[in-house]
Amino acid sequence: MAEQKQNSFAFDRATIAEIIFFAIVLMYLIGPASGLILNVNAAVSGCFTKSTTQILSTRNTVQKLLASADRIKDLETKLAERELELIKLRQQAKDTNKLRQMLDLKTHSDRRVVAAEVVSRNPDNWFEQIIIDRGTFDHISKGAAVITGVGVVGRVTSVSDHASVIRLVTDPDQKLGVLIPRLGITGILSGHHQNAAIIDFVPINANVEIGDKVVCLGKGGTFPENHPVGTVIGVRRDNNATSTQIEVKFAENCYDLSEVLVLPPLEE
Repeated sequence: MAEQKQNSFAFDRATIAEIIFFAIVLMYLIGPASGLILNVNAAVSGCFTKSTTQILSTRNTVQKLLASADRIKDLETKLAERELELIKLRQQAKDTNKLRQMLDLKTHSDRRVVAAEVVSRNPDNWFEQIIIDRGTFDHISKGAAVITGVGVVGRVTSVSDHASVIRLVTDPDQKLGVLIPRLGITGILSGHHQNAAIIDFVPINANVEIGDKVVCLGKGGTFPENHPVGTVIGVRRDNNATSTQIEVKFAENCYDLSEVLVLPPLEE
């Protein structure tokens, strides 16, 4: 009996020792596992927080970009408006300067001068003819010279009561006696549509230079003497070296006319 109690006590002691041992092992195992769980939880939480922050940052960036795009569009619109306003002001200044030149020319001219407005271009000859709002009622007659304060424009070819057709000096059939004042050289100038006008058969030994001024000869009684025609922009000599061809850019842009002056021939 005593032996059984001794064995039972020994068994209990062994069982308790095993339990304590397993408890210790379990504690060692659970400790790292719990740490791992905490680390995993922290990592997941960190990723979620980081993702949320990135989303918010991206949304803010997109909003800023959209706001910047709207601002740029607004600035571009305002810039376009300012450029259009500047163009209008420049055109007004240009028109004002032309009117001032024409008024000065009209005031100091020893010939009767009629101011006219360009109302349209002839559809049959768009580039070489214009129509003005003055006619026989305004004492306009066929053959009258048409000029501006800047340069020559053309000649009246037909007249009605309240309108006249002007053939521009750019027309190849329009001939004009001209003078190069620096050299005293005269010649006949012919239009060449939208290209430079030509003075043919200038003497080969003529020392014509680019930039030389060309004016009206004025001997025919139509165009005023010494009125600007244009500027030499090219000098070409023929293959036989017998004559020189002069290229001239007109002083007045005949394709951008709004007002002109009409001068009747001197014999009138």
